[in-house]
Amino acid sequence: SLETAQRPQGIYVSSGSESMDRCLPNCGYAAGSLVELTCERPSHFSGWGGLSLALRIARPWLDDGKYLVIVDSHRRLCAPSLAALKIPLERIIVIRTDNASDWVWGLDQALRSRAVGALITPVKDLEDRSARRLQLAVEQGGGLGILLRDRVSANRYPSWAEVQWQVRSAASKDQATSPRVMMQRWFDLELLRAPGRQSNRRIRLGIDSQGEWIGCDERKYPQSAEHLAAQLAMATPRRRDMAAG
Repeated sequence: SLETAQRPQGIYVSSGSESMDRCLPNCGYAAGSLVELTCERPSHFSGWGGLSLALRIARPWLDDGKYLVIVDSHRRLCAPSLAALKIPLERIIVIRTDNASDWVWGLDQALRSRAVGALITPVKDLEDRSARRLQLAVEQGGGLGILLRDRVSANRYPSWAEVQWQVRSAASKDQATSPRVMMQRWFDLELLRAPGRQSNRRIRLGIDSQGEWIGCDERKYPQSAEHLAAQLAMATPRRRDMAAG
């Protein structure tokens, strides 16, 4: 409570996906918070569908005329792709920086602005003071900050993100045969961190060519043997307690 006292209270925005919302506290992302999407390898947008996922999460935050800020120092953004995801191009602000200090300052200023609904940025190295600075900035602005990271960097330089997803690209079994399905992008998501929620929850979601969510129910998604073993280990003591009662 002390850590989040400065941000808007009780405001949660749905992701638009029922499967994702069921994994989140209060069925949505909290206003004034950071979200972290981590993948297996580094990327600056090119060839990584994690940006599509971030854009789809950010889209509901652009209501009421608010802006989307995207950090694109490597000039990899493609306007037609953004338009295909129904992101209003007239409300996109692109930031390009040459060094780490300018990057942190730019993020700080954008996140503090109440005109900014969401911000998306790739993140590599992130010292603790900078991470805390970004958290305080987004709390003041009341928007949503989405950090795109690779797994190694996220483990070495943890952020103050309230929600953290592990993202893996996936493919639908019908993609090889249907031209329409080939335009879909699928993701296997594992919830690594969220307040008041059990971690290691897994869902499979996709984004179609119109920028809309598609997916399967969380309960139907095959779980790893490691995850199932952990569930059984947690279930055994509860059964014993019930028997003892």
